Amino acid sequence: MQHDDKPMREIDSTSGSAAEDRFEEIIERVKASGAEIARDENGPLYVDLGQEETEIGEQRVVEFNVNRIDFQITRNVKKFRIMGEGIHKSLEPLSRPIVEIKLKRKPDTSDQWVIMDLEDMF
Repeated sequence: MQHDDKPMREIDSTSGSAAEDRFEEIIERVKASGAEIARDENGPLYVDLGQEETEIGEQRVVEFNVNRIDFQITRNVKKFRIMGEGIHKSLEPLSRPIVEIKLKRKPDTSDQWVIMDLEDMF
């Protein structure tokens, strides 16, 4: 019998939970660094499908300030993907949600958000 060295596939529900835990870890590290949380909101995530907007998941936006620099971290959890093109678009449920985390910064002297690497934050 041959031994298979491939890692076990992560269960889909566990994957989504792990992504949520990673995001919460980041927020806790931000708070521990003394940042002031200015905004923490959850809401639906929409996509434009021609003449209508359809909910495809959820979004959480957290804004905070560190050393006079505003930061915004966004977590998008997509539960559907768009299939097709033009007027033939449809939504297909995903077995495992797609989780995207983005970090942006905005210096005191600017009105523009700039995307930055999450690793550069800490």
